[in-house]
Amino acid sequence: MKIKLIALAAACVFLFTSCDASVAVETILPWLAENRAAEGRDGAGGGSGSDASGVLVFSEKSEYGPDTAVVVNTTADVYAEPNRRSRRLTQLLFDEPVQIIDRDELWVMLSVDGRTEGWVRSRDIDSDWTCIDTRRYTERIVITDREKQIYSHPRSGIVIRDVGMGTELFVVSKSDTVYQVALPGNLTGWISANGTFELGAHETIKKTTAEIFAQSAVKFKGASYLLGGLSFHGIDSAGIIYIAAKVNGADLPRDFDGQFARGDLTPGGLEALEIGDVLFFSANGQSTEISNAGVYTGDGQFIHANQHTGRVQYEDVADLYYQQRVLGVKRYF
Repeated sequence: MKIKLIALAAACVFLFTSCDASVAVETILPWLAENRAAEGRDGAGGGSGSDASGVLVFSEKSEYGPDTAVVVNTTADVYAEPNRRSRRLTQLLFDEPVQIIDRDELWVMLSVDGRTEGWVRSRDIDSDWTCIDTRRYTERIVITDREKQIYSHPRSGIVIRDVGMGTELFVVSKSDTVYQVALPGNLTGWISANGTFELGAHETIKKTTAEIFAQSAVKFKGASYLLGGLSFHGIDSAGIIYIAAKVNGADLPRDFDGQFARGDLTPGGLEALEIGDVLFFSANGQSTEISNAGVYTGDGQFIHANQHTGRVQYEDVADLYYQQRVLGVKRYF
């Protein structure tokens, strides 16, 4: 670094004494910007260095490869077929990594969490996964508010992207109140620290409590119903359970069947409900197929995404409609 500074000083003296000032500016500033960017990349994570040509080289192998991509929109719809009229399986969150299986001009087939295969529009993802390369960063943040905004500047500027609960972003720099975060497209943005928590780049989210899990689910109250949705723009009951569990350290599948296969059946059923228990329902009293679920919040109520009213709301456990349709109660915390 000292050698670079000496060289820079010498170049500045030469250019400003022997050339037009505009030439000096045009020559020095790009050089300085390039070297500052390279130093920032080098310092962002451990186990890295530059080769003789200045290209960043890592000593460890990345967990991602040429088939990895990241989501560039607040959410990206995953469809059963490469057609927007086909069934929406789930959604992906901004900056979420996916593995590409196949692609054509407009659509990409990918694997989600290693559990689901589906199709997203090509424009919803970016194959440059620099922004999630854990070798470059030492920390990341997880969004716990229902929604937040990423800005172009730390204290003002335009909104670059809305992001929702469960979104994970890698930290470039930070202060007490704001984070500078890496974004797709080799960009950065700024997001306030409130409504987030910080952890190491490789660290798993620590498991919290059933009460905090229920509080996370309640944050979606009033959101619109959307089959397969995962955000404040639209969400279903499986999405509420998945996102609320994710930010509280429980890795659950994104669908009802996968969620029902996890956790412990609560002894005593409805008579022994505790805050954070998840109730699973069938469409009618004769069916064994799960059609809905809700998170018990106490005082005889649970919260879920009601398909009939089109929004996330509370319901009474004592309501005969739900009493006749309960398939089981699961406990994850």
